[in-house]
Amino acid sequence: MTNINNPHDKFFKESFSRLEVVKSFIEEVFPKEFSEKINLETLQLTNASFIDADLSEHLADLVYQTQFASQEVLVTLLFEHKSYTESFPHWQLLRYMTNIWVEEQKQEKQPSVVIPIIIHHGKINWKKKPMKSYFGNIHSSLVSFLPEFDYLLFSLNTWEDYQIANFKNIFLSTTAMLLKHSRDEKEAFLKLESFWVEKLKALDEAHEVGFISSIFKYIDNGINLTRSDLIIIFTKVSTTVNNIAMTIAEEIKIEERENLTLNYVKGLFEKGLQAEFIADAFKLPLQKVEEIIQRIKSSAN
Repeated sequence: MTNINNPHDKFFKESFSRLEVVKSFIEEVFPKEFSEKINLETLQLTNASFIDADLSEHLADLVYQTQFASQEVLVTLLFEHKSYTESFPHWQLLRYMTNIWVEEQKQEKQPSVVIPIIIHHGKINWKKKPMKSYFGNIHSSLVSFLPEFDYLLFSLNTWEDYQIANFKNIFLSTTAMLLKHSRDEKEAFLKLESFWVEKLKALDEAHEVGFISSIFKYIDNGINLTRSDLIIIFTKVSTTVNNIAMTIAEEIKIEERENLTLNYVKGLFEKGLQAEFIADAFKLPLQKVEEIIQRIKSSAN
């Protein structure tokens, strides 16, 4: 998996890479005219990312393909997560769509029908508008030269908590609730403590250690809670979940110390100071400092 710096994107991609999550999302959330025609038995996540260099910072896209209405033609579901509003969403979506079609052409495949899907949980409400509105009040004879396509929009902020809590799939329910409340202040987030404990208990019973760890890391990175607050929630679930939380917290501390050391060494090295001086100043083994400097040099090439 490509490294994703944005914790919202990373958590979204990890969750929606699960086939069962997307199947549940289609069944429970999609408009009926689509959900009833999508063949869930043929649904599969593609390995291709369909992004280019100019879109390299947008790494949350997930591409699924499936048959539609028992036809031979494939439908591509392009999932795009947004933690903020986008003024011109069609631009990026069109780039993705074009890349998909170009790749299919290279493989001599019949072009698939792409359904772009935006899942949004930003502070500001998403105002959906047609692509032609970007161009202002243009002459009617020019409209036919504009590309026009639609996308499905699911704004988590418009969903009630009870609706999310009632999703049948535990991963979907937990992911959607976390994303929706990711910008809550501490008091508001903790009002849902019973929900978090309930879902963590269910995940513990299902032995989903990896997903529990992902939840801890996401809340630690992307939500306004202290690590102590977070551990208190996990402690209320079970001894196993508490041990997971404590282990992840310690791993995060070690990683933070390593990053701090790396930044200090990098700063002094870039100022022209030698490895011996840096090692002596920070009481670090010379070999460790030399390894860090070598990593800095390699990343610069």
